[in-house]
Amino acid sequence: MKIFISYNTENKETARLLAVELVEQGFDVWFDEWQLKPGDSITGGIETGISECDAFVLVWSVQAQQSNWVGTELRAALRRRVDDAKLRVIPVMLDDTTLPALVADYRGFQLRSLSELKGIAKDIAGDDYVLDLAQRLQGRLLELVVNEFPEGDPIKALFCPKCGSKNLVSKTRFDEMFGETTYFVMCDDCNCVHAAKASDA
Repeated sequence: MKIFISYNTENKETARLLAVELVEQGFDVWFDEWQLKPGDSITGGIETGISECDAFVLVWSVQAQQSNWVGTELRAALRRRVDDAKLRVIPVMLDDTTLPALVADYRGFQLRSLSELKGIAKDIAGDDYVLDLAQRLQGRLLELVVNEFPEGDPIKALFCPKCGSKNLVSKTRFDEMFGETTYFVMCDDCNCVHAAKASDA
C-alpha cells in the first residue's frame, strides 16, 4: 500500500515520525523530504504522489488549516476520491481544530502523545499487515537473489522456511516411469523437506 502524507511544515517532526512508523509497518510512504530532490518539480511530485497513493493521510492542526499547500493537496485527494472510492482518507488530528466538512466523515485519529504514533500506524495497517509485509519481503528477496539459483530450480530456497537455517541440501531424482525430475531441498537442522517437480519451474 502506498501512503501520501500531507502536513504543514510546523508539524514536520510529527509527520516524519508517523512516516517512519508507517514504513516499519511495510508501507510505501510518500513523504516530501524523502521523495523530492533538489531540482525536482514540487507540484509534479505531489501530483504523482497523490495520484498513485492508496491512502491519503492528513496531519491536521491549526497550522495545517492555514496552509495553502495542505489545502491544495487535500482538494486534490478529495477530487480523486470522487472517482476512486477505494482511496482512503485518514485524518490524524494534532489539536482540536475542526476538520473540513468533507473530511469530518472519515474515521481518523486524535493524537495526544507521540507515543501513540506506533499504534496509529498499526491501526492504519489493519490485521493483514504482517502477511502483506511478509509477502512483499519474500518477493523482494527473490528479486535480489534470483541469480543465485540454478536455472529451472522450482524451489528457490536460500534458507529453511520452517527454522530459518541456511544448512540446506539440494537433491534431484529422476522418475523413469513418468519421465519427470523432482527437486528436493532438505534442512540439516530441522529435517524439513520441500519437493517440487521440474515441470513446476
